[in-house]
Amino acid sequence: MPFLNSLSSLCFLILAGQLALPAAAENPASIAIGTDKQLLVDDFAINQLSGIQRQLGTVTRMNAGKPIFTEGQFYGSVLHDQGRFKMWWRKHGRQGFGYAESTDGIHFEKIDDVTGINFAGDYSLSVMIDPHEQDPAHRYKAAYDAPGMAAGLAYSADGKKWTTYNDGQPVTHRAADTYNQISWDEAAQTYRLFTRTDFGTPGGGGEVRGTRSMTNPDPRQNPTDWKLVRNWIFNREGPEEVNRRQIYAVADWIYEGVHFGLMSVYEWPGDTSEGPTDLVKRHERDVMNYYLATSRNGDDWDLSWIYSGQPLLPRGPDGSFDKDLVLPSSSVVTYRDRHWLYYSGANERHGTPEVVFPRESAIGVATLPLDRFVGLAASGDKVGTIVTRSFTLTGSRLQLNVAAAEGSYRVEILAQDGQPIEGLSGRAARIYRGLDQLRHQPRWKGSTLKQLEGQVVRLRFTLHGATLYSFQVLP
Repeated sequence: MPFLNSLSSLCFLILAGQLALPAAAENPASIAIGTDKQLLVDDFAINQLSGIQRQLGTVTRMNAGKPIFTEGQFYGSVLHDQGRFKMWWRKHGRQGFGYAESTDGIHFEKIDDVTGINFAGDYSLSVMIDPHEQDPAHRYKAAYDAPGMAAGLAYSADGKKWTTYNDGQPVTHRAADTYNQISWDEAAQTYRLFTRTDFGTPGGGGEVRGTRSMTNPDPRQNPTDWKLVRNWIFNREGPEEVNRRQIYAVADWIYEGVHFGLMSVYEWPGDTSEGPTDLVKRHERDVMNYYLATSRNGDDWDLSWIYSGQPLLPRGPDGSFDKDLVLPSSSVVTYRDRHWLYYSGANERHGTPEVVFPRESAIGVATLPLDRFVGLAASGDKVGTIVTRSFTLTGSRLQLNVAAAEGSYRVEILAQDGQPIEGLSGRAARIYRGLDQLRHQPRWKGSTLKQLEGQVVRLRFTLHGATLYSFQVLP
């Protein structure tokens, strides 16, 4: 493909039909997508990419990067329910948990203390609203830090007054003193529980932070019947990698068929070589970052963003409240076309038993436009093409989340074998320029998707200075 210097040259090549589908197929199997939204965070729906890079979304800190809540910190949760933002926050000094509410997501009012839970250790509390539960008394479920440095479970009708499962006794063995998070996995028809676990150091002795995942189809009836799925640590780079990074906490937020791992990663753990306490200087070692991982089953995680050193929510600059430690909430709030990323920030390093850093902690929030966690981008003067795997068309409209404010894109409909479909490809596919929309519905010249319902097709996107985040077939 010749090098393109302008948008006009891109249009010429498109109309001349020179952007042909490559013959090779990397991911030929058909997929069943129905009318489900397809987030392009991985290659699940992708057959071929050319001139395309996967890019992490850009978050915007709210409240000018200042804390929105200074009365406490996480491990905790923020949910949106009954028209309000609801926050469960850990009080300073390990004094239990409080409950607060907000109408705008920024200004929270303290409502009550959390009662009925026998907190222990570091006081972690992860709250979910259970979509699988039929009994209103058990609508809220929570995992917490129970006695014995293990995970406990509780339920509530209002999120304030709680009753423990298993008579307040742990439902797992140790260690579980960071996030203990319970969620319902609709696709797998089971509950999942994520907790911390421990591994030994390469030379024996000591402590290496790891994480584990478990499943239980009915923790209400059988609260201790958790089946271990996986224990793991960071070790792709060998056993000494634990000196570079350790997984501190994992929360699994399930959205549009994708498991989003909200991962707190402890980087250069225990390396306090950058000097004594400094509440102004931003440190780079013995720090914690907020990364995103993705999975299709909640067990096997794509850790690419971690190994490329690209946090979803970077730590703040010198002098900020979140310059050294960032810990995500147990879930993400989706509200008014934005994802709200609540987090706890601190202005000093983690420290060790021998080196204690006094620090201040507070809660902040950043947002991300709807579905723009990860996109497929053709940057600069490059022309990029995306060809999807084949699927049966079950609707009559296509909806895209696409950013092309300074570029262009078009989408063609292809047959299962990759051949253009007359009236929906080539010159019939409109070129859209200067567009940035969360729900754009493209049209073709003289034809509609209605004529192809029930047929197996592919989509081919051509991008120039544009990023595609998702596509969805609508009825």
